[in-house]
Amino acid sequence: MYKYLNRKNLLLNLMTAFSLLIFIFFVSHIFFGERSIWKIFSLNNQISIAKKDYNLLLNDKFKISSEINLLRDDNLDPDIITEIAHKLLGLIHSDQIVIDIPE
Repeated sequence: MYKYLNRKNLLLNLMTAFSLLIFIFFVSHIFFGERSIWKIFSLNNQISIAKKDYNLLLNDKFKISSEINLLRDDNLDPDIITEIAHKLLGLIHSDQIVIDIPE
């Protein structure tokens, strides 16, 4: 009878240990696997960063396309031409004063 109880306890302990290992295996896959909660949060973070970058690129595209439209022959704006000349070439009119501020 003692062997039967001992064998029964051993079998019960082995089943408990095996069940615990299976439980740990699945829990680890839930939190750290390829399709885990951790990966979902990481992907959501990457998506939000990509959306911010996309919005910045759309704003840049809108600014550049509006500047291109102002430089077309049929819609030539003299103010944008003088602004570009000021920026790129450093040209000024005779009545303007240039103040050089060292950084």
